[in-house]
Amino acid sequence: MIDIDYLKEIPFFKSLDEEIVTELLDSAKVKNFNAMDILFYEREDKEDIYYIVSGSLKFYKVDRFDNEIYLYKLDSHSLIFNVSKLCDEYMVSCYANSEFLEDSEVIVFDGQKFKDLMYKNQKFMHIMLQEAFSMIQKLQCIISRDVVFDGTAKVAHMLINDLKTFNHMKKHEIAYMLHIQPETLSRILKKLTRNGIIEVDKNNIVILNADELREIYE
Repeated sequence: MIDIDYLKEIPFFKSLDEEIVTELLDSAKVKNFNAMDILFYEREDKEDIYYIVSGSLKFYKVDRFDNEIYLYKLDSHSLIFNVSKLCDEYMVSCYANSEFLEDSEVIVFDGQKFKDLMYKNQKFMHIMLQEAFSMIQKLQCIISRDVVFDGTAKVAHMLINDLKTFNHMKKHEIAYMLHIQPETLSRILKKLTRNGIIEVDKNNIVILNADELREIYE
């Protein structure tokens, strides 16, 4: 059973008025998921809103040849919602499949109640708009990464922005995330090492020259 103290300890809910948090409690429940569990599929008409308390979740599409296309991942303290579901007007929904990368704890909220509260409270509305803009910015980064960046730029961008994940995952998993071949990833890392930009310490990447790494993709 969730109580108000549980929610108020979570970063996102700390900024909300206690009245809003109390109302959100009425439709909230905690669920635990295992690695490789599916939260939802692309074609499911989900109105629920999710908050990742701990763990991580990947989003992906499947093409007409059943190839999995990685999009992005969300980690602990991330809000997950379909932006189009928060609008009263009809919008085209372009969601994705989502699969947990590790054992995770998630709070599930009733989407309609969440939306009703948002329209009643201007501060809450502002916070949700910020979350929506953050999601849009993430999608813009995906476009830059997959359309504009070459392989070296993709690797450099991930090293700067998500070094922890880079060092945590296996090289073939990183290659999958960046949409490059594992052999290409190995060549890029060797080149960056030769140029003195990074070094490998016990299988972990250490950045020696962050400015030069940023210049590769900026």
